[in-house]
Amino acid sequence: MAHSVIARRRALVFVFLALSGTPRTVCAQGGFLWQGIVDVEAWKTDSASNLLARGSGHPSLLGRIDTWAAAEPLRNIVFFAEVLGETGPARIEAGSEIYFKRGGVRFSPSDAFTLEGGKIPQVVGTFSSRQLSTRNPLIGTPDGYAATYSYGARVDGSVGVLDYRGGVESLSLWREGYTPQPGKSLHPAVGLGVTPIASVRLGASAMRGPYLSDAFSDQQLKGQSWRTYRQTIIAGDARVSIDYLEVHAEVARSTYDVPGQSATSNGLQYYVESKYTVMPRLYVAARYERNDYPFIGAFGPNWVANNSIVSDGEVGGGFRPAASTLVKLTVRKDHRAPNARPSAPHDAGYAVALQLSQAFDALELITRGP
Repeated sequence: MAHSVIARRRALVFVFLALSGTPRTVCAQGGFLWQGIVDVEAWKTDSASNLLARGSGHPSLLGRIDTWAAAEPLRNIVFFAEVLGETGPARIEAGSEIYFKRGGVRFSPSDAFTLEGGKIPQVVGTFSSRQLSTRNPLIGTPDGYAATYSYGARVDGSVGVLDYRGGVESLSLWREGYTPQPGKSLHPAVGLGVTPIASVRLGASAMRGPYLSDAFSDQQLKGQSWRTYRQTIIAGDARVSIDYLEVHAEVARSTYDVPGQSATSNGLQYYVESKYTVMPRLYVAARYERNDYPFIGAFGPNWVANNSIVSDGEVGGGFRPAASTLVKLTVRKDHRAPNARPSAPHDAGYAVALQLSQAFDALELITRGP
């Protein structure tokens, strides 16, 4: 009986962690899971960098709890939800906040077909499957990674060496401070991958749809509907494993229709990330990224569409004193290319961070005897 309960919980864990990856099948009806990760972080940065500054440049702390639950009331049907809470002066935004990160229902009769609906990860890109602190080899995340989740529906599956995903999402991919906050609309998205051998996977994904909202006036939109102006993203990704070395890379090109401008605004961003396991409990990792961001905004009836280029690198390592505990230390530094626009970010900076992550199983904590 105990083995059956453990098997059901593990199946649900696989379903949750595979929401953006290769789907797996839940094989036991009636399972329930409630798990999470507690993170405590210590930061020291300077105050110059728009990207890296925390706590106004002073030593500061951050606390985070990321918890998720999943239940299977009927065979192959799983309801899931994830909530994230943060507090502390080292937060990027001031104050404390609780987010409903994602949630919905998933029907998974086989590895070849999975249907999911609700608040779900974006189809474009692959980093969302590694965003949990215990799966991310570093403390930071690629700046081009869209941490927002949108409402929609998607299908996933794998057949032989091929895997696919596709769906319709309610929001465009956007970077706060660079493009306007988008309104809700239909955004079709697709992705395809091939794994010719177990240690190599290559993939591509794309999405197209409106990126503005009804917050703009008719004059600003030049008499057109805000849905007329579209964002197109085409992305590629790769994963390679060689013995104790694992490498991930992604690249994305974005194109935007800008009101009142005949030419589109374009951007290109990429990152390369490596992780090398020195021994079973110890690893070192590094990530380099470069983002050529389109800055698009309305100033009265006129629009500005300029690019801001930033690159940054992060190096560090992690140690597991126990199976559910991970300690990481990283150093990150960014650099911005010169920009003639006075209001554009110019200063570069650094960040040193220490992170302690503790995974937990809430059901085990509740049912554990004295």
